[in-house]
Amino acid sequence: MAETSEASVSRNDHTLKLTVAGAGTILPARGLSTSCHALEIADRTVVFDMGPGALARLALAGLDYRDLQTVFISHLHPDHTLDLVTLLQALEATPGWSRTQTLTIAGCRGLKAFITELLAIFRDAVPQTYAVEVIELEVGRHEIAGLTVETCLTGHTSNSLAFRLETENGVFVYSGDAADMNAMIKIARQADIFLCECSFEKGYPTTDHFTSDAVGRIAAAAGIRHLIVTHTYPTTNHDRIRADIGAHYAGLVTIAVDGTVAQC
Repeated sequence: MAETSEASVSRNDHTLKLTVAGAGTILPARGLSTSCHALEIADRTVVFDMGPGALARLALAGLDYRDLQTVFISHLHPDHTLDLVTLLQALEATPGWSRTQTLTIAGCRGLKAFITELLAIFRDAVPQTYAVEVIELEVGRHEIAGLTVETCLTGHTSNSLAFRLETENGVFVYSGDAADMNAMIKIARQADIFLCECSFEKGYPTTDHFTSDAVGRIAAAAGIRHLIVTHTYPTTNHDRIRADIGAHYAGLVTIAVDGTVAQC
């Protein structure tokens, strides 16, 4: 499973920086923690999904949870959401510091009820000094907390979303967990960084995740600049994934592990 932990694409002043805090699935594996991806855009950090342990891995990457302004949630499976409550608890329990800035959590249908129920269980995480804005996103284009965001359904669940962020320094697309190739080709068009799930190798029987040959076809059809593969299962062979993708896509490919960094 050897793979470089860092990749970069030169562009302007490197103001679009991705850190893969968790590149794996719900199954425990060294170097493949549950889903969490941080995107630094100029002077702000945006996080996509917060699986269990995400907050600690963000700290290992040098990212301060107190600075987080916006969290995007692709769907409500536990490997993408469980550290939301850890974040909310930490923001309430930091000695000598109180948050006043609004935290925006945006994502799939059902997110509002999910967070309401979460806080009904973990009452000490209920915000006291700041507000939490929860936004459920429909398919289409949005302005969220000063960000231009496009979403589409991914076919993994009935409400799972992919996200496209368009910034002055590049276009970033995150697939979340996905199975709809046509939707992904459309939303990933000409992306500078395309962070795409690739759960299994070519030929694996699955209907709710991408395999490596599908990811290669999507990357080629979308004309993306840098493909970063995430959400690989522990038994998936990274060399085979790279070969399968390379049969269709000739561009830059990074097979992510925990700590992978990319810039554009």
